Amino acid sequence: MKAQVFKKNPSTHGQKGFTMLEIVIALVIMMIVGLAAVGGFVFALRYNSAASDRATSSAIAQSALEKLRALGFTDSGLAAGTTTRTISDGAGKPYTLTTTITDVVVSGKTTLKKIAVTAVPVNGNDLNNTNNSYYGSVMLFTERCNPLVGTNIH
Repeated sequence: MKAQVFKKNPSTHGQKGFTMLEIVIALVIMMIVGLAAVGGFVFALRYNSAASDRATSSAIAQSALEKLRALGFTDSGLAAGTTTRTISDGAGKPYTLTTTITDVVVSGKTTLKKIAVTAVPVNGNDLNNTNNSYYGSVMLFTERCNPLVGTNIH
């Protein structure tokens, strides 16, 4: 019995695979693309954390504003001035809540109260030491007029 002899394929003659230089170049290109993708993920994380801060700030400011709206026009809680306090959300993250109330006086009578409520996250989110307090802050405005007839007539 005669053993079978396999002949080399002439079309692969002289080809031995990729060179080391080709592999290094391919790896560098893949690394550049990978680093660009990582930058996109970091941006998305920062944007989403700032959006979360804004949503929570908005809820805190809206709650504070609704409490002020529930008070009577002459209530001491609506006295002119600025108050600042620190409150926490459900997760324990601190927010600075600033309330500014300004009286508009016409002919010696307070006819209008301008109310501004600002909620700012304390220290923002600490993603790479990024301060999101600017992007996460919310300011709401409202006005209250005196409900008594004739007090708003000039």
